[in-house]
Amino acid sequence: NNTLGLPGPREAVAYFLAKHFMFPEQRDMSFGEALGFIQPGHVAFGSGAASLLSHLALSLADEGDAVLIPAPYYAAFDADLRINAGCVAVAVHSTNPAMGPTPDDLEHAATLAEAKGLRVRLLLITNPNNPLGTIYPPELIKSAVDWARSRKMHTIIDEIYALSVHNGRFESALRTLNNDLRDDVHHLWALSKDFGASGFRIGTLYSKNQRLLSSVANLNIFSGVSHPMQMVVSEILTDDHFIYSFLENSRQRIRYSYELCTARLDEMVIPYIPAKAGIFVYADFSSLLPEQTAEGEARFSQLLLDAARIIMTPGLAQHDRKPGMFRICYCFVNPEVLEMAMQRLDKIVGKIRRWHWDNLKAESLSDII
Repeated sequence: NNTLGLPGPREAVAYFLAKHFMFPEQRDMSFGEALGFIQPGHVAFGSGAASLLSHLALSLADEGDAVLIPAPYYAAFDADLRINAGCVAVAVHSTNPAMGPTPDDLEHAATLAEAKGLRVRLLLITNPNNPLGTIYPPELIKSAVDWARSRKMHTIIDEIYALSVHNGRFESALRTLNNDLRDDVHHLWALSKDFGASGFRIGTLYSKNQRLLSSVANLNIFSGVSHPMQMVVSEILTDDHFIYSFLENSRQRIRYSYELCTARLDEMVIPYIPAKAGIFVYADFSSLLPEQTAEGEARFSQLLLDAARIIMTPGLAQHDRKPGMFRICYCFVNPEVLEMAMQRLDKIVGKIRRWHWDNLKAESLSDII
């Protein structure tokens, strides 16, 4: 048994990916049928998606190479790609971030990176998107992969929120590409988001590139998953009744918190991007900043923490170009705490609009908590 995983658990992951990612409508798919679509030998375990992403960058790129990522994007990607592999994350900006980057957007970002002396080696796409909570259409995924292939680049598809869709339909890249990953498309997933199990530290990689899998096997000496935990996950992923019941309940609870959060934002007249998946909403607080700069965003963020004990992820930390965008992670707390937080946020918004920043005093903020 190598460090990619035990045979049984790798079979369980292959079954799970075939049934819930490739053919979610085929609830009666058998174990054998599923393994006819996804070979367990193409599946690997790792201690979380971040660990596997780091391994992919270290295996597929050289130090100083660029990784294109549609912006805004998950802030921790910068460190995931840099700390071990020494790769440089390059934001891909587009006219409509919610719809995702066009080939022209990707080419523009690549050209700018190359002008700085960087070799553009990888494309990293998170779908559903973090922090936007949107779902890229299948045709965008296909065009992005085609663009990367035209440049002989590798594409990493991160679908860690694939089963947390609360409004709309998600199609996995595995289905979009008809499982034609070749040796240059690599799929990541983990239990941390869809199953709320970050502490398990278990991620999965699906790739048909055997040389890459051999490299990951070597790197997994430092980040493999213990055999007992693999067996636990194997039992979970093959328990169809539990999976369908858990995910249905989870989606309902996500939707409830999302509607609670957005109803409050509507009352505050705070614009936001309607989300279809994930555990967050991306909202525009730019009208409340003391100035339209990074410093203005930081002051607003600090005010939320000091006066209301509220933490939201600033957009500039996620490589948004517009100050004042914030990610609200509404599933981090239960609905009761979320309601309390939104009430406090409402009070701060009201005070800024009434008093403006020049007139905000400590005593005027004392009643927020």
